[in-house]
Amino acid sequence: MTIEFQDNSKKVKAEMAKASERGMEAALLMLEAAIKAGAPVDSGDLRDSTDHKTSVSGSKVEGKVGTPLMYGVYVEYGTGEFAENGSGRKGGWSYQDAEGKWHRTKGMKPRKFMRNGFRQNKNKVKEVLGKEYGASFKGGKGK
Repeated sequence: MTIEFQDNSKKVKAEMAKASERGMEAALLMLEAAIKAGAPVDSGDLRDSTDHKTSVSGSKVEGKVGTPLMYGVYVEYGTGEFAENGSGRKGGWSYQDAEGKWHRTKGMKPRKFMRNGFRQNKNKVKEVLGKEYGASFKGGKGK
């Protein structure tokens, strides 16, 4: 009796990489929508600048959702006396707006729109990724 071994590991690894990319893209789109929905809106710039990016390096697939706007971190974590972990400036400060009017503030409370978007969808992200792998490898839960 002759037994022949057929190596399909390259095909399986390639399909796993594709499934990872598809799953990551689906999960990031879902997270982006949730984060945008929870973003505080004044001008809409923070919400509108929120985007996602998928990067692949070898077998590693990484996804990021965020905003390139510098003030996004201040909205997320708060400022002044209201900053998380007590790390903000104490005692308040004054500033002049674009119209020349002066304001006094002690800071801004954290809005946590990014973390809340992720936390509220954490299980859905796992489900999306699991379904993508299951659909790709037939017989899994995704079918």
